[in-house]
Amino acid sequence: MPKSNINLGYDRLPGESKDELIKRMFKLMLESMMEGERTAFLGYGKHDFSGYGSSNSRNGYYDRDLLTGLGNLQDLLIPRDRQGEFAPELIDAWERSTKPMDNLVLELYAKGMSTRDINGVVEKIYGKKLSPQAVTLVTKEVEQESEAWRKRSLKKRYIAVFADALVTKIRRETVDNDAVYIICAVDEEGYRDILGMYIGSNESAGYWEEVLNDLKERGMEEVLLFVTDGLLGMPEAIERVFPKSLHQKCVVHQVRNTLSAVRPKHKEAIAYDLRKIYKSKTYQEAKSNLLSVKEMWERQYPNIFKSWVQNFDYLMRFLEFPELVRPQIYTTNWIERLNKEFRKVLKNKNSLPTEKAAQTLLYLKIREISSKWERQKLHGFAACAIDIQILWEKYYPSSERRFTQNG
Repeated sequence: MPKSNINLGYDRLPGESKDELIKRMFKLMLESMMEGERTAFLGYGKHDFSGYGSSNSRNGYYDRDLLTGLGNLQDLLIPRDRQGEFAPELIDAWERSTKPMDNLVLELYAKGMSTRDINGVVEKIYGKKLSPQAVTLVTKEVEQESEAWRKRSLKKRYIAVFADALVTKIRRETVDNDAVYIICAVDEEGYRDILGMYIGSNESAGYWEEVLNDLKERGMEEVLLFVTDGLLGMPEAIERVFPKSLHQKCVVHQVRNTLSAVRPKHKEAIAYDLRKIYKSKTYQEAKSNLLSVKEMWERQYPNIFKSWVQNFDYLMRFLEFPELVRPQIYTTNWIERLNKEFRKVLKNKNSLPTEKAAQTLLYLKIREISSKWERQKLHGFAACAIDIQILWEKYYPSSERRFTQNG
C-alpha cells in the first residue's frame, strides 16, 4: 500500500528527537480532546449553523503549562466559552492522576533533597525523568500557598507568643548568612501555631515593630506573654506595640549561660541550685532562693549571678501563670526543637538562590508540622482555663468580655 502524502502533524520535524515528537503528539491529542469536550458542552460543532444566536459560544483559548510524565507541556491551548462556564474535565482528571508524583516531589523537596536526588527517586519509582525545570514547576504551586499562609488572618488572643531565630545562607548577589525568625504561639485552648516566618539580617527595635505590627494587622490584638531571648530591640518593640503584654526572657538560656561560666566539677551542683529559683511557687520565694544560691556560690563565682539579679523580673514573669502551664511557657525550648527540624531541611542546601526559595522550602516543613499540632493540645491549659481567664481580665479588662465559671 503506498505511503500517504498527507501530513497530519505526526511526522518528526527537522532536528526533533523521538521523545520530543511523542511529547508534541501528546500535547496535540490533549488539545483535540478538550476541543471535543467544549463541543459537547455547547451542544453544537464549530461553524455549525445550529449554534447561531445561542446563549453561549466559543471564545478562543488561553494557554497554560501542564506537568506530565513526559515533562512540562508548555503553552497548552485550553478552550474557553463566552460565558466562562466551561472547564475541561480532562485537565482536572490528569492533574489528579499526577498528584501522587507531585506530592512525592514536594515531600522530597521539603526534606532538603537536591533536584538531582529527587529526579533519581522519581525515576526509580515511576520510570520517568523530571528535569530541574519540572521540579521547579511543581514547587512553584507552593509559592502561592506560602504567600497566602504568610498573610492569613490570626486569632485575636494568644496566651503566649514565642520568637526565635535560625540562620541560613541566601544568595543576594553574593551568598551570606540571613536570619530566619520564627514566631509561634499558644492559643486560648492550648494549641500551638506558627504565626509567621520573617527573613532579615538586621535586628532592631524598628525591625521588630514591623514584625509585631504585621501580626497585629493580621488580627492578633491581645497577648498575655511574649517569650524571647537575645533578640535585639524586641523588648522595646513589645512595649510600643503590645504595651499590656508581659515579656519573659527564656529561663533555659539563662541557665545555660550561667553554667558556661563555671568549672565542670561544679556544673551539676549549680544546675541543681538554679532549679530552686525557677521552680519556686511564687515570686517572693524565687527571689529568696536566688539570694540564697547567690550567697552560696558568689565567693567562688562572684559574677555569674549579676545577670540573674538584673533580669530577675523578666525571668520570673511566668510565675503569674498557673503552675501546670509554667513548664510550657518559661522557655523557647520547643521552638528550638522546631528549628532543629528546619535545620535538617536546610543542611543539604549549600545556599538558597532567593529569599522566596527559602520561604517556600521552610513553608513545606511548617505545613507538615502544623498538621500535627492541630491534633496536639499542650498539657495543663484546659485544666487552668479559669485561672487564665483571670489573667485576661487583669491585663485586658473589657466590658465586652464576660467571665464565667465555664471559661
